[in-house]
Amino acid sequence: MMFRQYFLNAFCLSLMCFLFSFCSKSDTAPNSLPAIAALNADWQTLTPKAIVANEAYEGELYIPYSGGNGATYSEGESIASTGVTGLSAKLKAGELKNGLGHLSFAINGTPSAAGNATFTLSFGGQTQTIVLPIQETANAATPFFWGFFDDAGTPTSFYEGLGTKPSTHMMFDGWYADGDRTFPTSFCQQADANGFTPFVTLEPFMGMDEILSGKYDADLTAYANAIKAFGKPILFRFAHEFNGDWYPWSVMNDQVVPAATYVKGFKYVHDKLTQAGATNLVWIWAPNNENGGKNPQTLDTYYPGDAFVDIIGMDGYNFGTSQDWSKWGSFSQTFGNLYKWIETNHPDKPILIAEMGCSSEGGDKVAWINDMFLQLQRNFPKIMSIVWFNIDKETDWRFHENDATKRAFMNGVSAPRVQYDRSFGGIVK
Repeated sequence: MMFRQYFLNAFCLSLMCFLFSFCSKSDTAPNSLPAIAALNADWQTLTPKAIVANEAYEGELYIPYSGGNGATYSEGESIASTGVTGLSAKLKAGELKNGLGHLSFAINGTPSAAGNATFTLSFGGQTQTIVLPIQETANAATPFFWGFFDDAGTPTSFYEGLGTKPSTHMMFDGWYADGDRTFPTSFCQQADANGFTPFVTLEPFMGMDEILSGKYDADLTAYANAIKAFGKPILFRFAHEFNGDWYPWSVMNDQVVPAATYVKGFKYVHDKLTQAGATNLVWIWAPNNENGGKNPQTLDTYYPGDAFVDIIGMDGYNFGTSQDWSKWGSFSQTFGNLYKWIETNHPDKPILIAEMGCSSEGGDKVAWINDMFLQLQRNFPKIMSIVWFNIDKETDWRFHENDATKRAFMNGVSAPRVQYDRSFGGIVK
């Protein structure tokens, strides 16, 4: 019985090798044939990332596995790509780790066109279909950057192991009448040491009238001195989501704060900080993707003027069905209207998403993330960066809520056009 079973196993393995033109060879004893529990193609890594149509390519593809049995294996046969032809994949010889590890494939050739090159690869009883995107030209996509907010204690090293390194790290600095109003120098120093451009969001919870009264001028001067002493560029967002109705610079004591008061306050803080020497701030004006129900004022009435704004930000979330008032919305439904307004009214201003997230309640979060990266490239080309609000708060906004959502996000930030650049292509100076 045991011999018959072994014969059937050997026959199946030979047949698989024939069907997929690929076989993992081993000189070890039968009970040491290479075996794995799973190939994890969703976590594949290609280096270099970009494959361009009609240009010679030479790179390496890494595919993680689990359940390795420690056996050695020989170089595999060359597998030709389908779909877009012209590439080949060839397993490099190696030794399986016990448990987790990765297989290495040499990818070579000249792809015949743009599109998707597909490989069907089998190893140790497991089969995966691998899809490699082929660009039309080397400059087919505009550069894109990303950043994060996370005050939940996640080590920043976590964000450096997801593909392309983030370019910025954001924090909230709340100003209260009876609170601390010193500049967060330690945050900026740590962000800088980790290789991120600091991104500070200043929230004036005492309200615009109090700011304009002059009570906090000494605090603004001290704040500016600390910014000047830091000496490096800082993305700076003041009094964000002003068109909502949930912050005191939007609605105060159940009364809508006039847009003119907001504009006056924005200019006041801008001038106080700039005149005191905080010229290394990059000013971000950031409306919410839609108005709060109690706030009828239009976006154009809130705009402080080109001289006071370096970058226009957008804030928006897909709450799904996590709230009694919310419903599922795609990335385009979340940001489309605001993006069009900015593009039409301020065509010369750079755009970033200063704050965003997606719930998993009411829809497919993996599909939403995949669509987001596709939409950003195809239909929102002026958005140069996103900042993901990566905590569990009103709902679980985290892109690593589970393995599937994390893989989707990793694939997105590992795309060829995603770059690490603290200057955002020279915009942040």
